[in-house]
Amino acid sequence: MELIHYARYFLSLAELGVILAVAIAGIWGAIQVIRTRDDAFMVIDRSKQNWMLLLGGAAVAALLLGTMGLSIAWIVAAVIVGIYWQDIRPAVRDVLDNSSDW
Repeated sequence: MELIHYARYFLSLAELGVILAVAIAGIWGAIQVIRTRDDAFMVIDRSKQNWMLLLGGAAVAALLLGTMGLSIAWIVAAVIVGIYWQDIRPAVRDVLDNSSDW
């Protein structure tokens, strides 16, 4: 019985670690969006303001709602942050570096 208790404790700590990682990635992404020029987002047909709000809201939702036990909040936040880091940020970086394949 004690082994099950330790396993649940470890899983809750692991979940907290993932929540904190999602929040940190969201905050760092929002800072990068703020520091990026507006025209880079216009070139990739995205809105800078929307991504600032999405990443900031995802970080807040992960920290506040995720730590209170609402698992779906940090999962949605992780998806938003993942989309930024895997899709939006590389596209913006390509635009800023002028490294297109054309």
